[in-house]
Amino acid sequence: MTVILSNADLSTYQSFSPFTSVDELNNAIRVHLYMNKHELTESAVAVFKLITQHAMKAVGVAFLKHEIIARQVGVSVSTVKRGIRVLKERNMIEVHRTTRRRGKIRGGYGHNVFVIVEPSADRSEMNDREEPKNPDAAYVQPEPKHTEALPFESSSLSEKKTSSTRKAAAGEQLDSSFVPAHVPRPFVLATKPFFDANGIYKLWGRAINAYNQASVEVNLKDHDIVQSLVGAFKGAMFMKKTGRLRKSLAGYFYGSCVRIFDRIYHQELEEIKQRLGREFRDDQLPRWYNR
Repeated sequence: MTVILSNADLSTYQSFSPFTSVDELNNAIRVHLYMNKHELTESAVAVFKLITQHAMKAVGVAFLKHEIIARQVGVSVSTVKRGIRVLKERNMIEVHRTTRRRGKIRGGYGHNVFVIVEPSADRSEMNDREEPKNPDAAYVQPEPKHTEALPFESSSLSEKKTSSTRKAAAGEQLDSSFVPAHVPRPFVLATKPFFDANGIYKLWGRAINAYNQASVEVNLKDHDIVQSLVGAFKGAMFMKKTGRLRKSLAGYFYGSCVRIFDRIYHQELEEIKQRLGREFRDDQLPRWYNR
């Protein structure tokens, strides 16, 4: 939910908060991280923790600009925006925009208002898991991104009209409805006219492998990232269907994915350099930027 507010409307900000004490807020932070951290990138976790650290003046509400978050976390503004979008999708925060209605400069957007969302009352998943033992779990250092490499051989990609020995032994092909849920739906829709569930799954594994080789932090379910990967697949399929492809489709797609993540790396590196200006040093980069 996005509401345009006055940039000095503190009473309205406070009314958004579901918390009446810092203890309630800290408990909510711990629950959010416990339930979601394993599905968030390192940068998204860092952004969330920074927001929570500023959510004390009005309990559960923080007032920050993207540029401030980027500088304090040590990432680019683009990374911050992606992280915020994921946090909203996970229902961990709400974001409200403000306009300047007071002071000498009026009009235009001011700072962002971030509201920590109260976790769902349904804790069934959490009840089945061990309670976090560390009361300061919300303030630990971000974890490095997890390696999720999947083995893939180009020869294992099978178009729907081609049957492999393994599938023949299994007795039937699996259609796209059997693709695991972690593979983004737009990618499945783009690939299913050409591949069955196994081929789609392994082709997505190529994208994951390319990401794990990259020195950048992104969420592979981010809309813009998924659309770029879909575009890479369509480009590879075009090359194949027009007879321009001199190597395997899987290899061509992998190379396109590598270039996508490399382009993001250089864009965000340039953004950090421009922000730091003459003060820029290599040791100021977050560790996932180091090659």
